[in-house]
Amino acid sequence: MLENSISDDDARLIHALQISPRAPWSELSRALSVSPTALAQRYARLHDAGLVRAIGHPTWINTSRTTAFAEIDLEPGSLARATAILAELPEALTLDATASGTCLIASISAPNDSALATLLLETLPSLPGVRDVRAHVATSILKSGERWNLRALEPEQAARIGGPRPPRARAARGLDPRFRDALMAALGHDARTPAAVLARDLGVSEQKIHDAVAVLLHGQQFRLRTDVVNVWAGWPVHIWYFVDVPPRQLNAVASALTTHPEVRYVGTAAGLANLTFDVWLRNLGVLHMLEAKIDSLSQTGVKIRRQIILRTSKRMGHLLDSEGHFTDRYVAPLG
Repeated sequence: MLENSISDDDARLIHALQISPRAPWSELSRALSVSPTALAQRYARLHDAGLVRAIGHPTWINTSRTTAFAEIDLEPGSLARATAILAELPEALTLDATASGTCLIASISAPNDSALATLLLETLPSLPGVRDVRAHVATSILKSGERWNLRALEPEQAARIGGPRPPRARAARGLDPRFRDALMAALGHDARTPAAVLARDLGVSEQKIHDAVAVLLHGQQFRLRTDVVNVWAGWPVHIWYFVDVPPRQLNAVASALTTHPEVRYVGTAAGLANLTFDVWLRNLGVLHMLEAKIDSLSQTGVKIRRQIILRTSKRMGHLLDSEGHFTDRYVAPLG
């Protein structure tokens, strides 16, 4: 029976998987002093309940100029229809509905500048019920979701968890594009899929899977992450910030924000705001203290605009239910 909030054992396991999403249970067992079988069973329960997912994405998704955050203003009553359409769009990685009930924030990633322009100038404005689209195109990305973790492990425990193994000397560095894209899609859906299952589904040997995964990760072509349902994990307040910082202080403010444990994404942008970031908070009461800290980072003050998120219906291609739990539906980004 799963509890309504995260336990210490759950948090330690998830933090370990945030360090190394594909780490064998045997390796995690040594770090956590829990049997591999018990860890596997605990993860399976959390996974089946939609509370946690080990996922991944191509590295180009976190590349500036092809990433943008679109604030989509909608006619009253059209949020559900617009969300349903965008949920099937591969370029719309994450969809967050704001407290206004008529604004949807879409995290957009396109394979090139032309595709991004088409999305922002044609696809999004033509959606039913759209009144306006305000785009913030990323100019640099300083922190993204794979660097956020629950901070549940002691430093010595975390240090026992290694990263992915490097490729064998004999491993082929060049991957067939169709095989590479199929493997990326499979890992994006479930990064802990065993090599034997991936080999069977893709019609190759297990060794080829091991080699290809190692090449993708060490070649920085693909990134893994372990995500969690924020409300269940004790971080129920989700806020997007769009901030205008004096240009001379922009880099310093952005860099300082990356050190805040509440901050999940930080990036500079071109648009109405030159700094975008999102946070998970323990409660709404700490919002003003956080904003006071942000304001203090700039010598001349900043212009802060916030959007409080009440529902996330899609995160990194994974569709979520009305409670924010992961479902089995996944829309892979375009290669």
